[in-house]
Amino acid sequence: MTTYSMFISTEPYKFEVTDSLIELCKALIKKGHTIKGFFFFGTGVYNLKADISCGSTIRDVPKKLEKFTTENNIPVVACSTWVSLTGIKESNFIEGATEEGLGDFSNWVVESDKILVFGTGG
Repeated sequence: MTTYSMFISTEPYKFEVTDSLIELCKALIKKGHTIKGFFFFGTGVYNLKADISCGSTIRDVPKKLEKFTTENNIPVVACSTWVSLTGIKESNFIEGATEEGLGDFSNWVVESDKILVFGTGG
């Protein structure tokens, strides 16, 4: 089976990206593949902010991510540089999310068969 790492760089207001990510991962897991983790970069780190205001017309992406990743034991990581730039505190993250450097993501790259990028890269 194949091991995948996911790199996400779009904010939660573009919820279609995260919906697609979750649905793709559901299908991969169902087929027996492994998800190494979700790495959030650039404005993508806002997806991990538990108390973000999504309004009434946008899905609550952080809550959806939290539910899916905790149920499937998938690591969720935010780029530490971008966390610092945005002023988000790790204490405001969804359950299970942590902060690591881009160098840590490079370890995932080595350990994965495929890397899927959601967004523009930053």
